[in-house]
Amino acid sequence: MRDAPAPVPISKKVGYTNAFIAATLMGFVGFFARHINAQGDFIAFSRMMCGAILFLLILAAKGRLWELKSYKISWSMIASGFFMGNCLSAYIAATQYTSIANAVFFIYIGPIISTLLAIIFLKESMKASTWFAIAAVFIGMLLIVGLIKVDANGIHFGMEFSQKTFIGDMLALYSGVGYGLFLFFGRYRTDVPGETRAFWNFVFALIGITCLFLFTKPTIAQMTSTDWMWWIAIGLVCGFGALGTCTIATRHLKAVEFACVSYWECVVAPVFVGWMIYNEVMTPIQIIGGILIIVGGMSEMLMSTLKKAFANQAV
Repeated sequence: MRDAPAPVPISKKVGYTNAFIAATLMGFVGFFARHINAQGDFIAFSRMMCGAILFLLILAAKGRLWELKSYKISWSMIASGFFMGNCLSAYIAATQYTSIANAVFFIYIGPIISTLLAIIFLKESMKASTWFAIAAVFIGMLLIVGLIKVDANGIHFGMEFSQKTFIGDMLALYSGVGYGLFLFFGRYRTDVPGETRAFWNFVFALIGITCLFLFTKPTIAQMTSTDWMWWIAIGLVCGFGALGTCTIATRHLKAVEFACVSYWECVVAPVFVGWMIYNEVMTPIQIIGGILIIVGGMSEMLMSTLKKAFANQAV
């Protein structure tokens, strides 16, 4: 068995580029899912399956299959993949039992959870500018999904709970916790190359979703040839593309850096899918929310770029 090569240096440019691509492609999940007549966990299965197969082919094409043996599988790699599959399955299922606003709110506490865990356990630092960025993108998310509303009577928080939506809200909460744990555990084992990490993430995500099938018992009898084409498409775009680049990004970025960029998905969904494809109207409050997300996400990338530029000048 070959010795593992020296790890690729951490690159903020690679991290931010992949994080932006991941968030953009994730924003199109709803667009693809609308065309598939199947349960949420079966849709998520496509995303994990396509990711695992294509990353295996990439490793084979590069002559790097030996890396799958050289890098030992650790508990953090297993946990990262397991929670990746579970959180996405739970999120799609949650949208069927509760409001989209509630589902989006809960899953997007995930980046906050991963940030707090990274600060506590990985000792990742938080600057004042970073606190501003994470606050801006989170508030922007609340505005753009309609959870914060402003009218003549003041500011209102529009989240609602009821016994009827309890199951959906709990699924959404689990999706948020799972998302946070996926991102947090993804910060471990930065010695493993991105493609190899991504392959194992998808494999353990598949195992996790398959375990859920024992309880959800999804059926495919109702799926037509068109459904199957869209099922494969979401696997390629929102599975291999989005989750693969997400895994690579978490290797190069701190938890909070990835968190700030990940909220870009909340802009992509209403602007590129809702407004440009389905002609859904955006309110002024939603536009303000989108601007806050862009400012918050870009500020972290800009600060990192300027810091590197000044460091190079000093040398």
